[in-house]
Amino acid sequence: MKKYLYAGILLGTVMLAGCNENEETEKQGEVETAVLVDEQTVEVEPISNSDKNKVDSATPLKLTKEQKADYHKQYVKIVEEVNQRKLGMGLGVPPIEQFQSKDWEEPKAYEKMVQNMVDIYLAEEREALNAVSSTTNQVVTYGTEGTTKITHTYVMDLILPIEVTGSFETQYNAGDDRQLFAKVNNITSIAISKGKWEQTSYEASLIDGGRTYSIRIEGIHSFNGLSAEKAFTIEFNCNKVGGIS
Repeated sequence: MKKYLYAGILLGTVMLAGCNENEETEKQGEVETAVLVDEQTVEVEPISNSDKNKVDSATPLKLTKEQKADYHKQYVKIVEEVNQRKLGMGLGVPPIEQFQSKDWEEPKAYEKMVQNMVDIYLAEEREALNAVSSTTNQVVTYGTEGTTKITHTYVMDLILPIEVTGSFETQYNAGDDRQLFAKVNNITSIAISKGKWEQTSYEASLIDGGRTYSIRIEGIHSFNGLSAEKAFTIEFNCNKVGGIS
């Protein structure tokens, strides 16, 4: 039997309500629950081949109005801390009025559920990016705007190809008897396919004795009405005679 993750979609964000989980003492061992619920539910592909997403029936928490408000505030904080990492997941918490009695969980259990989602997502990201041919990310072109490289990142379960163009200056270093990076003038990036990519910032760091620029790029990816923040890193290298790749 397929196990499905039910996700509420609101304003282009995957909304997380609570999940129920309990411990079983049978031979199957412990089964973790990861259920996303709100008033608008859609089916998406299963995120695991295991039984980790099996839904257990548990007694709903009996909370006062004040307790619910406090729990909801903690849920929002937990999700905001994940979103600050700009993983490309696009997580959110539904308004408190959309929570049903079965959705409420202790904040620690809610945090565990969210972390479980993050761990699964990062594992899927590694698998997806490892499947991309290494030669695909080695394509380098040169133009009036600078050096362009193609890289791939993972956003909302999509492998997103991105062109990154860097404009740099190099200078001769007598001590090393070679050209080294002197400065970065500009970094731009665009999505080749699968939606719209809006770069919001970049940060350049010189490493390897001035031979390499490590560029951290942040942006927002939008596709089919959904959007998520994503950050990724790409490197540009300067060879002995000042060629950049």
